[in-house]
Amino acid sequence: MKPPGKPYDLCRSSTLPYTSPEQLAGNRCYGPAVDMWALGCIMGELLTGAPLFGGDMTEEDLLADLSADLGDQLNELFYDVLPELSPAAREVLSGLLAFDPEKRLTSADALEYRWFAEEPKKAEFRGFVPLFG
Repeated sequence: MKPPGKPYDLCRSSTLPYTSPEQLAGNRCYGPAVDMWALGCIMGELLTGAPLFGGDMTEEDLLADLSADLGDQLNELFYDVLPELSPAAREVLSGLLAFDPEKRLTSADALEYRWFAEEPKKAEFRGFVPLFG
């Protein structure tokens, strides 16, 4: 990780579907918030089975799309695609996918959310084997 204010050689260090808005905008002085954005994208992808953003878009199109209606996209994700997602999980996912990197959750902040403290639901299908205790 570079010291704050020291630019990276490249604006983007990951694949397009996980690239943060600040990287898409060409900002080369970014910090750990880009990793938290990518974590939110991965969490969403694990929940939906498909990348949340990007697809076959260009960097410019993706940035315009995120800038224009990220809130609408998250509402659609939470209420149409993943209606069974708990409010606690929504809090974490929306915090990880905050457009402004200054408002995005840090890893330490994310771990303080109730989602990580709640008892997980038990799966109720034949053949289920719990991973933890």
